[in-house]
Amino acid sequence: MKKKLAEINALIEKHDRFLITSHMDPDGDSIGSQMALYYSLLNRGKTVAVVNQGSIPAKYKFLDPDKVIDFSPDMLSFSPEVVIILECPSLDRIGFVRDLIPESAILLNIDHHNDNENYARVNIVDKESSAVAEILYLLFEEGKSDITPVIAKQLYAAISSDTGRFRFGSTTSRSMYVASRLIEKGAGPKEIADNLYSGMLPGTIKLLGRTLASLKVELDGKIGYFTITREDLEKSGGTIENSEGFVDFILSIYGVRMGFLFKELSDDVIKVSVRSQNGYDSANFASMFNGGGHTNAAGFSEKGELETVVKDVMKKAREYIRECD
Repeated sequence: MKKKLAEINALIEKHDRFLITSHMDPDGDSIGSQMALYYSLLNRGKTVAVVNQGSIPAKYKFLDPDKVIDFSPDMLSFSPEVVIILECPSLDRIGFVRDLIPESAILLNIDHHNDNENYARVNIVDKESSAVAEILYLLFEEGKSDITPVIAKQLYAAISSDTGRFRFGSTTSRSMYVASRLIEKGAGPKEIADNLYSGMLPGTIKLLGRTLASLKVELDGKIGYFTITREDLEKSGGTIENSEGFVDFILSIYGVRMGFLFKELSDDVIKVSVRSQNGYDSANFASMFNGGGHTNAAGFSEKGELETVVKDVMKKAREYIRECD
């Protein structure tokens, strides 16, 4: 990987205009990594834009206080020479941003997903990294780029988010080393934890209550799932964006090996989040529904009514668990 890190740093040094993007509906690693890279490039005198399809969940807005990330499909004010795509296994998953990329642009792909398609000129896909932010730390270190307190905060928040507060199986000694170095460089663990895991809006708490009340378990308690309906959203005043992390509560139930959260986006579109532990592979399961992700966290979308999608996915989940056992 060191050779590819050097190659990317050489390309950054050589070019001046950059576009940064990530997958649709960005999460903590996506947002923190994009912002860290943005400030790093800006500090090196580059012209930079960050564009995503989707929106920022409330708990991550502290990572972009100046609203740098653009969620508009409008054409850019400049033509990027280099496009850096973070935490995104395929070009299809960047949504409308794909239309903003000129044919002449050099694509750089930095990811840690198992199912990355290696679609760029330079691909760094390190499945051993707990988060893309961990790879960016190594990139900045290799390029001797200054990691300011702001950048340290972005990277630390991204790693903390993608490791579930450093408790997922993806957390390694290197993750903890990088986190400790980021604290030394100015990241404040308490401030970041307070923003990520406290200070929820009343609507989010009410939505969480309705979500927890929907819990069902199957297969002798090895599978658990929640549902969020549009009625839940309406009555709670919460939003789908702010339900990120709700699914993690399922894995805290004794004996649960796989957890699911079914979110009703419309009459016929259901978004499904998958979590797993103790040897069960979320990404492998999600691939059965043309989804993807990491070993312990993945997702996909299905068309159909909520009840039908739940029934179909649970049938597959029972079969999967029995095969694994």
